[in-house]
Amino acid sequence: MDIQLIINDITKPKQGNRPNFDEAHVIYAMDIIYKEQPIGRPTLIRKLGLGEATVKTLLKRLKESNIIKVDKVGGAELTELGKELLSEWNSKISIEKTELKSISWNSMMIIAKNEADLLNKIKVTQLRDMIIKAGANAALIAIIKSNEIELPPKTSEFSIPGLIEEIKKHCEKCENNDLIVFITPDDIHLAYKVGLILFENRVNS
Repeated sequence: MDIQLIINDITKPKQGNRPNFDEAHVIYAMDIIYKEQPIGRPTLIRKLGLGEATVKTLLKRLKESNIIKVDKVGGAELTELGKELLSEWNSKISIEKTELKSISWNSMMIIAKNEADLLNKIKVTQLRDMIIKAGANAALIAIIKSNEIELPPKTSEFSIPGLIEEIKKHCEKCENNDLIVFITPDDIHLAYKVGLILFENRVNS
């Protein structure tokens, strides 16, 4: 099953009311549940930064879509379907908090695995605009080609001493042909929104 179709269904308006969570909250919630299962609603409310009624609706819709099962005592756990869908996401997108000291950024790093060729489909300036529109204050886009870090377009914009080496240090888990995006502020929900942009536009399924 396609994770995009399912999360779109979970977030669609019902009875004319759009939920107070978005697609990024759905993926983030699934990730939290998987890492901490079984997890209770209070913990999920705190981690997601959403209200109790909103999280209750989110859990209800996840359960209706067979993404989670809920034990009244233990809390929520991913079903086998939920694990499969999250695995699909994690096979393409990786997110972690990162500090780029050379440009004084406390940022989130989003890696789209094997997606450097996405920049042949979308210009780097267009991708940056999409990320800013999603809520980022700034974005730095890098790719790995021939096992070297590149910052397209190849201009002097980011010719800052030590930046490439710093990115390389943070990208120890990166592989050739990966696309890496650094964003500020270091907001985890925003990082999932950017991850969704990359996931939805991927060229290598």
